[in-house]
Amino acid sequence: MRVGYAACLPTPNQEQLLVSAYFALFHCLRQRATSLTASPPPPILHLRAPHNIDQDTRAGELESGKRSMPGILIMNQNGAEGAGGVKEAQDRNGNPVASFSDMKTMVNGDRAIPRLDGPAEANNAATVNGKHLYTAGQVDIPSSLLDLPPEIRHITETYQPFSKLLTRVAQECFNSLSELLTRMAEMPVSQQPGGQLTNGVSSHAMTNGAGNTSTNNVHKKIMMMRFADDQRTRFIKLLVLSQWGRQAEEVGKLIDVVAWTREQEECYDHAAYWVGDLKLQMAGAKISNPDIKTALEVLSTGKTPWMPDVSTYYIPPEPLSPQKTLRLLRNINTLLSIRLNLHEELPRNLKNWSVASGRATFVIPSEFELDVSASSEDTSTPWYFIDIRLLFSPAPEIPDSQFRGIIEYQANHSLATSGLSGCYDLLHNFVLTHKIAVLKAQAFELSAANWAGSIRVEPVRRSLVVQYWTDVPGGKSWIEIGIMSGKSRNGKASWRGPGTSQLAVRWFRQGIEVKDTTLTFDWGALSMERMLRKVIALHTSHILETLQDRLITSAQANPNLSARATTSDSEPSDCVLEAALGNPMNKITVLIHPVTGRFAFRPCTAISARTEHEINYSKEPITDPSSRISSLLCSTLQNSIERQAQQLGWTKLSNLNLKNDAIKAAFEQDVIRQTFFRGQGWTSKWALAAVINLTGESWWIVELEDEVTGGSILTAKQIRINLELQRREPVSRIVLSRIERIAVAKISFSATIRVLRERNIPFSIRMQPLPSSNGTANPQTGLQIPMLFIKTPALLAQDGMRQNKWAQEGLRLVHHGFDASQGQVRHVVLGTMAKDMTTSLSKLLTTSNDVDVAFRDKGGFSILLRTPFGASFVDPLIERLRDIEQLRNFVTILQKRKLVCETVSLTKVVFRYSATLTATVLFNSGAPIRLQLAPENPHQRIRTLLSALMNDKQTNSAAVGVGLDNFTRCLISTLPLLRCFDAMEAANPGLTANPAIHPHDVYYYRLTYNNPLCSFDIRLNVQHDALKWHIDDNNNKPADERPALERPTPERPRAVVRNQGNDWIGVRTGIVAGLEAVEEAVKLLDEVVRGSAIEAPAAVPGDTSMKENEVAVKSETKGHPSERDVITID
Repeated sequence: MRVGYAACLPTPNQEQLLVSAYFALFHCLRQRATSLTASPPPPILHLRAPHNIDQDTRAGELESGKRSMPGILIMNQNGAEGAGGVKEAQDRNGNPVASFSDMKTMVNGDRAIPRLDGPAEANNAATVNGKHLYTAGQVDIPSSLLDLPPEIRHITETYQPFSKLLTRVAQECFNSLSELLTRMAEMPVSQQPGGQLTNGVSSHAMTNGAGNTSTNNVHKKIMMMRFADDQRTRFIKLLVLSQWGRQAEEVGKLIDVVAWTREQEECYDHAAYWVGDLKLQMAGAKISNPDIKTALEVLSTGKTPWMPDVSTYYIPPEPLSPQKTLRLLRNINTLLSIRLNLHEELPRNLKNWSVASGRATFVIPSEFELDVSASSEDTSTPWYFIDIRLLFSPAPEIPDSQFRGIIEYQANHSLATSGLSGCYDLLHNFVLTHKIAVLKAQAFELSAANWAGSIRVEPVRRSLVVQYWTDVPGGKSWIEIGIMSGKSRNGKASWRGPGTSQLAVRWFRQGIEVKDTTLTFDWGALSMERMLRKVIALHTSHILETLQDRLITSAQANPNLSARATTSDSEPSDCVLEAALGNPMNKITVLIHPVTGRFAFRPCTAISARTEHEINYSKEPITDPSSRISSLLCSTLQNSIERQAQQLGWTKLSNLNLKNDAIKAAFEQDVIRQTFFRGQGWTSKWALAAVINLTGESWWIVELEDEVTGGSILTAKQIRINLELQRREPVSRIVLSRIERIAVAKISFSATIRVLRERNIPFSIRMQPLPSSNGTANPQTGLQIPMLFIKTPALLAQDGMRQNKWAQEGLRLVHHGFDASQGQVRHVVLGTMAKDMTTSLSKLLTTSNDVDVAFRDKGGFSILLRTPFGASFVDPLIERLRDIEQLRNFVTILQKRKLVCETVSLTKVVFRYSATLTATVLFNSGAPIRLQLAPENPHQRIRTLLSALMNDKQTNSAAVGVGLDNFTRCLISTLPLLRCFDAMEAANPGLTANPAIHPHDVYYYRLTYNNPLCSFDIRLNVQHDALKWHIDDNNNKPADERPALERPTPERPRAVVRNQGNDWIGVRTGIVAGLEAVEEAVKLLDEVVRGSAIEAPAAVPGDTSMKENEVAVKSETKGHPSERDVITID
């Protein structure tokens, strides 16, 4: 397809202008390309040639300026029609230009264009495969048509033939029909009743179109109709496309024209870009005009006043040395100090300043620190901003960022215009506004977290309003945080100067502003929660104080009713109101929840819960609670006692049938309410009675006549309680336990007193305050408990113990409780050791780990006794005293031996007798003393002998302790020898027969060797009032006294000791060594004996006659005989 281009040609004047512009642009671009590269540049404007003209030929024609234009030939280039469909050429006015009737066509539909400047043969020759065909005798084409653009390119890249679409639609229709028939065949159709005739004709007549109306048959028909409808719709679309395709030629032309215009737009855009880029690149080649004036000035005078100094602006200065830097900073500090002291009128808020490091620092507490400096000595020059640091928390750090740049710019502007006062006002207002913003953020966080639903936050410009207790009925309560200007209300100026703006808080309580309370907050540590708690604490205190006044006013008719309010200025949880009726047992604590503002009562009961609901949902929660609290105290008095008793495990005796007259006669006082209890493990004959009246409650021990119904009260003994102390301490399980303890003590002391009287042991009973856990009196309990005092010498004489006065006279026996599960009554015996015993044994005995016995720093001791309910505890006390005497004797022996005790108790004593060795002695009443040693302890070898030594009945007793003394002496004296034995065995592991160690006694041992065959006896003897170890060679003994193995070999060489060492000496028959030196002597003796072993003959292969316990012969010792060991074998 070709488009007539002549209709678009410009006028002659326009054509001339366009041609000139094209050539000028082309010339410039070509020069630029030539300067950049040696290769010829491509044309800047890409003029698309026809697709059937050789590009090389077209380029040659363009270079020579002789081009052939196609004119306005319109030709269908598809197939054979393109060869004969040539129309008459016309100029821009519509006149015919030339005739091409005798022109020969080209192959593949290319057109034939006559060549006007070539030979005639060239026009008559045809060119195959797209080459040009020139025919002679053609009319000359005007020169105006030679510069026409080439034919527009026909767009065919995305075109598809219509036949392909028809084929695919038909194929898809066939495939869909096949699938439909397959699915229809899979659907069975039920047979019609009555059978079928030949050719499928039914026996019954089908009238009015009636046929098979089964579900599958109807569904098949619907599927077939839907298929036909869908395919019909597709083929209708194809019909529409085929009708539109008959007019597609015009649309294709429009598409080609649009594509061509877009290409031309791109060419224009690229040309403009290339021209601009050329201009930028040519800037470097431009030569500036010479500056004659500056040149003359420099050449004549050598300088120019209008040119900058190169050294000032372009040469960096030399770095300052540390000395110059310090001098410069000192000069700046002096300058700043002089200016601030003499030339500046500082406001009162900037009086706190200091100068250091070349800057002046102004400190405004709880706000900020400002660093400024000056750049000149001239006082008229402005200050300039250096740094700012916020002095409150939470405060953000101000890094080097855009935000800091804004602050620095504003601060410098204020310093330049208003000085330090203006800068302070700027930063001060900034800090105050930021503090309000921080508090607002914290308030929103609280409203979304723990305080959700209880506060409401409303920011109003530069103020903040926070309402609290939003669910409490009545007026609203809130706080308002804003900025106070600081100006005086009367307009008069203060002698201190103009006021400064600051943060202020206004408090509205139930819609009324509170002006008689001064609210002080820490503006250096911002915390909205702390501010709310402070305001709520003041509000809570106001409510509770009002409630207290009304309760006291109503208590005039009832003096037993008391109320006391505890208030706080900062913590609302500390604000409570305590009200009691008669005594603290019936105390009610009134609280107000800090977050919700609702009332709460302690302890929480069903009655108090009902009262809470009535108060919290009333319209006036402050005035109504007074009468309801008084009613609550009276209603819960008896219930609180019964509840505490039930938690303690007491049983309420509700089946007792006692008359009121009998109760009043037994208790001898008015009784309003009474409750009988029985503790765990008690017999049914005894009971505890709580008698309640307006004075409070009193407790009685009651002995009943009838164990089931009670019958009557035989005896009733009151438990005396200090009423003043009773009011201070509420009734609880602790108080009830003390009361039960006193009751059990009074019952159990009767059996003990009976035994003491039978044995004529002096005693006395006194009532004292109930002791605490450490045995000292505790008058704060308000309870009196009986104590039994017994003479100590009389008890010690019952067991026949030696009267050495280790304990002072007088033992106190105090009841310590009752174990109901085991049926045991516990008593504590308190005593004191003698003064001479206290100094030496107190530090050791206080480390005792006994559960039943405890020793104290000042010599006191306590013993815990367990006896069955109602039984005497005299015999267990005597047995414990005997154990204490035994422990005291042993600890005294350890101190005399200077041994360190690590653990001390009546059942176990652990002491250290060496740097790394300890021994454990176990005591058990009625059983022998046992000894425990570590497996690596050297004394483990004679542990059995040591145990027998401690339990020697002939020398040991609890009072004397001779066996324990011998035991400790044996440990010290035998340690070096036994340590040497362990070292000898460790040096030759697995070789236990050379030597073999035989302990005969704790002070008698025998060493036997099998190579050479010899033995030595080691005994501890007293020599010159000192303990010495005697090592005897058995070879020196008569033959009948030697060991059995040595008797057949009298010819064995004898061991002779010829020298001496440190605290040991060789004698004619052996060695005598001290307690510590025996280790060295035995070690040397063992080395000499082993070195004298006889070499065995070389073993014959297969000969197993040698015994395993034979010792290899020691290699010959080199050196002079005098350099060998001091002990030799002859």
